[in-house]
Amino acid sequence: MTPDTDLRNVDLNLLLVFDVLYRTRSTTRAAESLHLTQPSVSNALKRLRSLFDDILFVKTADGMQPTPRADGIAALVDEGFASLRLALQAGRTFDPATATRTFRLYVSDLGQAIFIPPLVAHLRQVAPGVRIVTADPPLDAAQQMMKLGQIDLAIGMFSGLHADFHQQRLFHETYAALVRNDHPTIGAMLSVEQFFAADHVVYTPTAGSHAHFEAEFNAQSSHDGNARHVVLQLAHSFGLDRIVSSSDLVACIPSRLARVLASRHDVRAVALPFDIAPVDITQFWHERYQRDEAHQWLRALVYELFHDLRPSAVL
Repeated sequence: MTPDTDLRNVDLNLLLVFDVLYRTRSTTRAAESLHLTQPSVSNALKRLRSLFDDILFVKTADGMQPTPRADGIAALVDEGFASLRLALQAGRTFDPATATRTFRLYVSDLGQAIFIPPLVAHLRQVAPGVRIVTADPPLDAAQQMMKLGQIDLAIGMFSGLHADFHQQRLFHETYAALVRNDHPTIGAMLSVEQFFAADHVVYTPTAGSHAHFEAEFNAQSSHDGNARHVVLQLAHSFGLDRIVSSSDLVACIPSRLARVLASRHDVRAVALPFDIAPVDITQFWHERYQRDEAHQWLRALVYELFHDLRPSAVL
């Protein structure tokens, strides 16, 4: 696009096509998403290439891959659309009972199991038109998405967020050992000897705070000359309860998740035989949403539902 381009002569719908193409990497999927025909999307791509004097997308076996120019345009288009959404919402009084807004939350799959069920249950009662979308990209990507308005709120323990993020502590989180009900060596109490004699499954999510526990545990156990025997490492928590219930493996997980899993499956939570400092679970948001009325309502609701939940009820 040349410096003297007059926006009055530009079809801004082309930018919407560009945005969807960039996300889907497919003219077919873009057409489906936009409720257009595939020839219409192909024609829009032809006009975009002329507008930006760049091929923008190259057809490959893995789909329509963006050029470096397209990557640069995409970031600006994202930011522009996010600002436009805020402009359209400005001045509107937010009424939860009639609102149709979508909120995007950054949580790990553990956080999804803990936060989303009570949040959605409450929303169905007070804001039935509000929709929740969760995501768990790497932290660096999540920060950029929050700045661009693609993620509204992050809930967890994130130590690397930049200074332009606001935060509000919700509660302290502790950890517990998850074992099967009829574990052959672990009863109601778990000793240090039993802990290190057992085989372990370790959970390492992309998002969330579990890395903090692993770092503190490793530092403490190395100092004491102990080490876990890890036989399984998981990127996702799905199936963790079934793995533990069908084996003698031990999993160290947040106490609230242990309570959720123990209520549904043949597993139980046992206190750890050593002290691990609790972590603060916090909600984070970017400055761009600080004064947004709907966002303020969501943050207040999250605080109301989860502030100072007591982990003592878990074990």
